[in-house]
Amino acid sequence: MNKCITYLFFSLSILLKAQQTPNYVQSIFNKAGINPATSGTNINQDYYYTFGANRQWIDFDNAPKQTFANFSYTIRPPRSYSYWQNIGALVERDQSGILANNGLYINYTIHLLLRKNLVTSFGIYAGVREFFLSPGIIDPRDPVVKNETYKTLVYPDMIPGMRLSNKKFFFDIAARQVTISKQQDFKGNSIGSPSRLNPTFFISYGRVFSLNDYMIMLPSIAVNAAIIGIPAITPTLMFYYSNRFGFGASIRNASFISAIFQVRVLQNLSIGMAYSYSINKVGYAAKNSYEIMIGVAPMGLSEKNKGGRSVAKCPALDF
Repeated sequence: MNKCITYLFFSLSILLKAQQTPNYVQSIFNKAGINPATSGTNINQDYYYTFGANRQWIDFDNAPKQTFANFSYTIRPPRSYSYWQNIGALVERDQSGILANNGLYINYTIHLLLRKNLVTSFGIYAGVREFFLSPGIIDPRDPVVKNETYKTLVYPDMIPGMRLSNKKFFFDIAARQVTISKQQDFKGNSIGSPSRLNPTFFISYGRVFSLNDYMIMLPSIAVNAAIIGIPAITPTLMFYYSNRFGFGASIRNASFISAIFQVRVLQNLSIGMAYSYSINKVGYAAKNSYEIMIGVAPMGLSEKNKGGRSVAKCPALDF
């Protein structure tokens, strides 16, 4: 099974090309904001929530910004534990220069126990996106604002996803911009000249290694890629100690190298921070990027469940 996943992962990463959607350093922490199938994978976790922000190249004016919040509730069956469900919502904002968009979604996810230690999950976000020109950046006297559409609502926006996981590994696939192709509503209103929104795929794989009774190691790789362009490939190596804190590093193509630190402050509350340093030519003008996330503990930072139901649990919440 693991060999098949590896071959599929690298085959798709060769065919796919660059990103047009938010890309986070701590993708494991914000896994439910990227792939709806990861929402509620731990049957023993009733509620899941995460919120945070990414600020890229802060030395530039009007540099890229991403902000998000998601919340979900797990529905457990009264007797059978061969499946369970999850419902929730996601709100996000992506801004880059003059252009920005807001997304509002609801999600439904079902988790199926294939065998004792293997779970397959299917989920979907369904909602709307509003594309607009960022207020305060463009001159209100500009003809674009006075004579053209500067805000448009596009729907339905669907984000499907799938996950295969057990206590030792996870494999994710999700897709964005598969039901919308333009920044244009049904009335034909669009922002600026016509432009296409390429379908974008997110694929990730990670595996847990126990180093001793106190520390685990999690190497992972994530690919964020559009049909046309260069994929953003992010290998990450994390270490988690005693269910209390984690540290690690990642690199994204030849663009960023990142340091990551995460700490659990309460049983169901963790904080993750990442600092990214530009290693490409952009670094001459803007070297620094930051990311912070707060929410339910990610991989390595949650309490071990004792006396829980005998089913496979998501590796992101089971250690």
